Amino acid sequence: MKRILFFLLLPFLLLGQDDVYAGLGPYIQTQPYKDADPVVLGTPVFFFDNALFYIRWTRVGMYVYGQKGEKQSWGISLTAQPQILGYYETDALTQFGHRKSTPILEGMPEHESGWEAGMAASYIKKDFFAEFLVLQDITNQSNGTKLRLELGQGFHAGQWYFVPSVLAIWLSQPFAQYYYGVDKAYADPALGRTAYRSDAALNLAVQTYIKYDINNHWHLLANLRADRFADTVYASPLVGSNMMFSGMISLLYSFNLFGEEKAALNLPKKR
Repeated sequence: MKRILFFLLLPFLLLGQDDVYAGLGPYIQTQPYKDADPVVLGTPVFFFDNALFYIRWTRVGMYVYGQKGEKQSWGISLTAQPQILGYYETDALTQFGHRKSTPILEGMPEHESGWEAGMAASYIKKDFFAEFLVLQDITNQSNGTKLRLELGQGFHAGQWYFVPSVLAIWLSQPFAQYYYGVDKAYADPALGRTAYRSDAALNLAVQTYIKYDINNHWHLLANLRADRFADTVYASPLVGSNMMFSGMISLLYSFNLFGEEKAALNLPKKR
């Protein structure tokens, strides 16, 4: 075994002869709360790996251990990412436009987005990948835990490349209660907001990355995702739908920062 020097989760999605992808694009996410406006953010889209640290869009990490092989590879990394969920009156820094206040949340204290960090264990075999994450809130918001399992498979179709995957996301009781529960002190029957204690939840999701190569250095990248909430989440008086949808599209420029002889991320050219 040796310390890993490669990009594990999406090497076949983005990386060709270049090892840095940078761009910008809008991100849209519907909110689970009744009559809540969707979040629309302008986000930088950055994929980078220098064989020790990595950035994968909104997620950052550092490799710890693993093994690379010709047919299959696995690895473990420390990782952190933002948790884009919550309810508050103020707009996010990169929010496009102004979101209207949500009636069902009137009078409740702000529950803001935060950051979560933990460990990631990843495995790839050809175009198949699997990843398991253990994440803990580190910003003193929910103080909850999240477990996420993702299984996916990539395939080419001309200039297009698709990476569909399925996900199972377990939320601990403190996490689910923070974002979907209602403490007795904030119950308001006139608004239809009764007191509610959410149990731990298992949400399911499907998503796909879609990449189109304009030329060797310019690329279009999109992400589409649909989450289905567990019954304990949907039963909350705050929640108006059992589904949440999100998507992103961006224009990326790629370049080789390390040089072909040094870049651990370079993949064989397409046949």
